[in-house]
This record gives sequence, structure tokens and C-alpha cells, in this order.
Amino acid sequence: MKTASSDEELAFKQKQRDMDMYTKKVRKLFQTMDASGDGAINLQEFAKLVKSPKLRFWMSQLELEYHDLLSLFEFLDNGDG
Repeated sequence: MKTASSDEELAFKQKQRDMDMYTKKVRKLFQTMDASGDGAINLQEFAKLVKSPKLRFWMSQLELEYHDLLSLFEFLDNGDG
């Protein structure tokens, strides 16, 4: 029983490390695409972002398509573009 608990804890810690690494990669990608440096992605920057080979790879891994990202952008857009 103790081993199962230990295995679960190790799996949880590994999953947390994986999520942290993924978050850092996505943050870096978005910072790279923020050409204006204002901390936000406008529609023009977004259009460049979706052409990124890295993003296309991540999208395929998550089984997402362009229209999914466009919907997300439109949902999160505060009206500034």
C-alpha cells in the first residue's frame, strides 16, 4: 500500500513538472510573438503566431485546429484587437 502511494506521488510530481515546463514554453512562444512588447497579442501578432511551426506542433499534440485558436483569441480579446 505504501508503494502505491509513493508511485502516485511520483507520478503527480512528474505531471506537475511537465505542466510547468509546458507553461514556460508557451509563455516564451507568446513573448516571442509579442512584437510590440506590450504584453498582449493583437490580431496581427496572432496571425503570425498561428503560422509558427512550434505552435502547429503543439496544436496537433492537443488535437486543436486553427479555428479552435481563432475562437479562443476572439473569446479572450478585450476589444483592442
